[in-house]
Amino acid sequence: MQSRKPNIISAQALAPNEWQLVLDIQPTLFWFQGHFPEAPILPGVVQLTWAREQALSLWPESRNWLSRLAGMEAVKFQQVIRPGDTVRLTLTLDEARKRLGFSYVCAQNNAKKFASGRMVPAQ
Repeated sequence: MQSRKPNIISAQALAPNEWQLVLDIQPTLFWFQGHFPEAPILPGVVQLTWAREQALSLWPESRNWLSRLAGMEAVKFQQVIRPGDTVRLTLTLDEARKRLGFSYVCAQNNAKKFASGRMVPAQ
């Protein structure tokens, strides 16, 4: 069975409400099958799912509202993530406003932004 999750190379707490993870986007991930055969890219919905899943494991005390994330604010998919990329995922928890910020950038080049935005719980 093919993996559905990236390899986590490192994870570091930058602050109590901010984590940074470095992810190895291995070419054998399930998500690259058929999306698209000639030029595979990681679907945006998968990037959102990974951010949410990581937040749930990093901040279990916020599970009540993190498990209900369903809306998005200011979401931008700027460049595609391809098989073999190494990306830095930064997660920022705003407990007071009930927002999860996320940002995917190239681990070797901060100027290469893949995706960013905020997720909010369903009303």
